[in-house]
Amino acid sequence: MLLGVRPLVFLARLLVFFALTFVFWAPFAPLYTKVLAALTQLTISATELFGSEQTRLATTVFSRGDGIFFLHKVFPGYAPPGIPSDWVQANMVLLLPLMLATPAPDLSTRFKRLGIALAAAMALQVIGLVFAIKVTWSNGLGPFSIAHYGILQRKFYQFADAFFQSFDTQLFPVAIWAGIHFRPLLAWVQAKKEPPTPAPKAPPKVSAPPRGKKKARAAPA
Repeated sequence: MLLGVRPLVFLARLLVFFALTFVFWAPFAPLYTKVLAALTQLTISATELFGSEQTRLATTVFSRGDGIFFLHKVFPGYAPPGIPSDWVQANMVLLLPLMLATPAPDLSTRFKRLGIALAAAMALQVIGLVFAIKVTWSNGLGPFSIAHYGILQRKFYQFADAFFQSFDTQLFPVAIWAGIHFRPLLAWVQAKKEPPTPAPKAPPKVSAPPRGKKKARAAPA
């Protein structure tokens, strides 16, 4: 099904939803931060089920105020700077308007797509937080990092953390939106490129003989 996108209408709706999201997201941000911290704790604990005693289930993640914080069990006195929650959630301010402004066949389809987009964004946010913690443990604990993390691990965590920091707020929301609407967007683009199909020509009208006239009968032999 084609989206029926009108660029100016879409832009106007996008700006309206952007302003509404910017205003109304603030009351939900603290609760969302707690959910992110809990999911991050579950995810990073799953990555720490194996390994040495010093690295197994070593991380504690929690939310406080407007940030997400984490501690290492071997270094209870070492508290890295927290990760600001507004930095983690910044992509929502772009993703939600994009999803709400895009036409959909009906409300159920619109909210289904919105739910898929929110789940994908939350998963990417949790992964980004995990890499932010991993890069701290693998590169910021001095001799402990060198002893328990190989050079490939340290390089990988550095790259992954930089990647998520670079693209989380700009690329990921657009990628999620485009991925969910890929088929209708592709159909819309193709419809714009194809020339309009000419209407079929009507068949020529056959004129009926005038009424009141009959064919002449053949004379008898």
